[in-house]
Amino acid sequence: MKYIRILFTIAFGIIYWPVNIVHTKVQKWYFAEKKKDIIIWYLFTPFYWIIVAITFIISVPYEFIIARDIH
Repeated sequence: MKYIRILFTIAFGIIYWPVNIVHTKVQKWYFAEKKKDIIIWYLFTPFYWIIVAITFIISVPYEFIIARDIH
């Protein structure tokens, strides 16, 4: 069972880090865009929340596995 958790940790880690970096960069642009162009901000809102959902779906199991291994 320990080896399966290690494999899941590696797999989620490989997926999580790039997704988290993309989310961070998009979030920085998204919040700054509200001050510049509100129309683009409203048009991009569904895509932003899709990125947030994907990041959340990947990060919750990843952090649960890491927390279980640490404690």
